[in-house]
Amino acid sequence: MRKPRPATYNPAQALHLIASDRTGSPLSCPSCGSGAFEREPNHTPPPPRSHVTLTCTSCGRMARYIAGAA
Repeated sequence: MRKPRPATYNPAQALHLIASDRTGSPLSCPSCGSGAFEREPNHTPPPPRSHVTLTCTSCGRMARYIAGAA
């Protein structure tokens, strides 16, 4: 049996969220419309080369990126 994967956004939705997070714009979930996100790490801006995870608290979908890699 395969392990269940966590719910993630499709690539276009993830890129939109990542771009909004990097510019400091307010985030809204493309799936459920909620604006409540959990961000790990909480530092703004995050340390260079750190992994950033954005998780919607309503539907549980997530997007990940590496800060400073653009």
